[in-house]
Amino acid sequence: MARTIVAETCPECGSLDVRATEPKWFLVEFDRRVDLDDGWVERLEFECRDCHGSWD
Repeated sequence: MARTIVAETCPECGSLDVRATEPKWFLVEFDRRVDLDDGWVERLEFECRDCHGSWD
């Protein structure tokens, strides 16, 4: 079974130097994290490190 990897690219400049953040995330003790969320990411925000554009 072949798997495909897709890299996020900046829609403004086409750079591959992109970072992702989960804005809802906050520091929780590891033993309590399971009680607060099921591990799925609700939303990701992306930011280009080259042109500083952002999108979600």
